[in-house]
Amino acid sequence: MTQNIHVSRRLLLGGLASAFALSACSPTAYTAPKTDLPTRFMSDSPARRAGSNAWWSAFRDSQLDGLVQSGLDRNLDVQSAVAVIREAEANARGIGANDLPQVSLEGTGNRGIGSSAASVSASTSATLGVSWLIDIFGANRAARRGASAQVDAAYLSAEVARLTVASAIASAYVDLRYYQSALSLTRQSLESRKRTLALTREQDFLGSVSRVEVLQAEQLVTQAEAALPALEVGYDQSINRLATLTAGRSSDLAARLRKGSGQPRASYRASVGVPADVIRVRPDVGVAERNLAASVAAVGEAEAAFYPKLTLSGSVTPTNLSGGGSLKTWGFGPQISVPLFTGGANRANLSAAQARAEQARLAWQASVLNAVEEVENALAAYNRDGRSVASQTRLVANASESVSLARTTYELGEAGFFPVLDAERTLLSARQDLANAVRQQALNFVALSAASAGGVGLAKAR
Repeated sequence: MTQNIHVSRRLLLGGLASAFALSACSPTAYTAPKTDLPTRFMSDSPARRAGSNAWWSAFRDSQLDGLVQSGLDRNLDVQSAVAVIREAEANARGIGANDLPQVSLEGTGNRGIGSSAASVSASTSATLGVSWLIDIFGANRAARRGASAQVDAAYLSAEVARLTVASAIASAYVDLRYYQSALSLTRQSLESRKRTLALTREQDFLGSVSRVEVLQAEQLVTQAEAALPALEVGYDQSINRLATLTAGRSSDLAARLRKGSGQPRASYRASVGVPADVIRVRPDVGVAERNLAASVAAVGEAEAAFYPKLTLSGSVTPTNLSGGGSLKTWGFGPQISVPLFTGGANRANLSAAQARAEQARLAWQASVLNAVEEVENALAAYNRDGRSVASQTRLVANASESVSLARTTYELGEAGFFPVLDAERTLLSARQDLANAVRQQALNFVALSAASAGGVGLAKAR
């Protein structure tokens, strides 16, 4: 037994010496990527913004706040993303367990009858085994880094899902209130046109107007009636979209939102700040960066496969005999596995891991470029929306005054009916254009906020 112990010690010391001699070859180190960014966004301007990532609160609409909260709590995409987090964390725990000794316990019992019926022998034994893989060349460390990066990516992906849901709910709500406003305007115009048609028919009965004027008044009524179905469909589709996003019922939402509250308009202007800061906090860019980190860690694992693996293992087996005696056997020593002939599998795996890391790097660069483009486009549109809304507001005021003057001159007999018809058409068009301009301004505010807000607060700080 003593000789075996000395042999085991020599093997252990020799294996450790060989292993540490090769330990200078560590797996690939990871450095966070960098890229050139503009010093400022082209259309950026000083503006005030809220200090919270709940950018939808700028609309000061309790209905919208409730819908967004329902979506963040119940949306199926968000729940799926949270389940991915749990999977990534479980995977990280499993990889972390590889650094711990693996302990096993096995028990056996034997009973036998000798040459004489009265001769019965029995024995029981239990074997306690321990195996520990020494991570000299960093394979487990690389795997842990990759698993940690995947956990980060899962958290950030959940943040992307939450941000996407919040912006989709806000956009659908903006559309819903637009269709409500457009329906109200069209119905008001329809009532006005019906009154005008009734007045025109009275004038026709008295011979004061021509048949052409009556037909044109009827056409205006028909045009307004024809515009209603498309607006009603848009309203219903917005309700259905909100129901899907919040995992609710369309009928419940329709009853809750039937009463109009005006089109949403942000109470403050949006601002995005420094491009580097905006890109840094965007969760989708963070996902791409964490995927790159995981890919680089996989390269480290593939490199570590070229080096020997050292495992320390041992076992103790006490045996109890039927005569009252006992026997104990044990063993302990290192095991070294050297990859000598793998048929090029290790090199192929390394090449594939390096190719995946390059793909991840390019994907990260693409995410940065897309992020800058999204912010630039949303900012350029939003900064011009104010002028559009102001111009449309002035146009509605002028068109309303034109309708009043045209009606007055017509009723006094100082002008024909054609100016009234033209003025009413212009007024309805101006009101619809104003409603659409307010809608577009709100949608661009949502797009700009989602592009630069950096999520809504779920991302895990690591």
